[in-house]
Amino acid sequence: MSIIEAELEPQHLPLAIRVRLAGPRDIDDLADLLDGGENAREQVLTWLETPGTTLLVAQSEMGVLAVAVLVTRLVPLEGVGVHKIIEVDNLVVRADQRGRRIGRRLLAAAVEWSRQRRAVQVEAVVGEGAAKRFYENFGFAVANDRLVLAA
Repeated sequence: MSIIEAELEPQHLPLAIRVRLAGPRDIDDLADLLDGGENAREQVLTWLETPGTTLLVAQSEMGVLAVAVLVTRLVPLEGVGVHKIIEVDNLVVRADQRGRRIGRRLLAAAVEWSRQRRAVQVEAVVGEGAAKRFYENFGFAVANDRLVLAA
């Protein structure tokens, strides 16, 4: 094995990642993940304090690697009552960890979390480009102005 192979190998090994609910102890890590600064900190506080908003984080021995901001909506259906939709409002992976399938693993956990809460679908609103391809590769389909996945 060459020295170059030895240096590259650890980057390609899958990280041991745990997905969990975020809480107040994560505010600084999540603000740094977003871009640092007081505005990012205020945004994280708002998410944590808003009813119907849930933050899931992907964490390894390196700390918080990614966050998914999930918003629960109850949508009335004529004659049927309501159904629950979970929207992935934001999904951010630490810049130095992108390309390691962390976002995909966190999205899979978010979809499973949504199913456990009996959501009928998971949605994401994204523009064109890499984010749209990311969700489509996961199985989301375009419906109106959003990407949708049955939960």
